[in-house]
Amino acid sequence: MKLRYLSGRGSIPKSFLIPISEWNALKAKSRNASEKEWPEIPEWHKRLLEERIEAYENGVEEVFDSEEVLKDIEKELY
Repeated sequence: MKLRYLSGRGSIPKSFLIPISEWNALKAKSRNASEKEWPEIPEWHKRLLEERIEAYENGVEEVFDSEEVLKDIEKELY
């Protein structure tokens, strides 16, 4: 893909241009990808999810904020 960058002050790229033919090709690819059928979720997986949702709603299963978990992991690494 051949992009053309547009710079602002100090030659810092602020945006880029995509040739219309390439843009149309990207849109067509995206449209085709979203039309693909996804495989059916197995029944055992649906039951597992239902059990976990029920446990969460009943306060049995704890839920953690992913951002906080990542911060904790990073603290332990450094």
